[in-house]
Amino acid sequence: MFDKNLLFGFAAGCVLGAVGYKFYNEHKDDIEEKIKGLKNLKVPGSSEAKEEKAEESNDEMTLEELEAQKERLEDLIAEMQANRKDGV
Repeated sequence: MFDKNLLFGFAAGCVLGAVGYKFYNEHKDDIEEKIKGLKNLKVPGSSEAKEEKAEESNDEMTLEELEAQKERLEDLIAEMQANRKDGV
């Protein structure tokens, strides 16, 4: 019922998990500090960065540009709604 490869893989996973847990506990403060630093990092392609860029550019956009963007968004919404109706 149990294959040697399955048992070997399970044992290796347990050993690596224990080693990783021990490493994490020994370096917990450093790891958490790096994670906190990454949370404040703004990735260029992320939605937060896009929203921030959009807010900055809204002050510089003309009425025509805003209307064109509005039409583009309305087209995207209509397309998504049509896809949902087709899929259902």
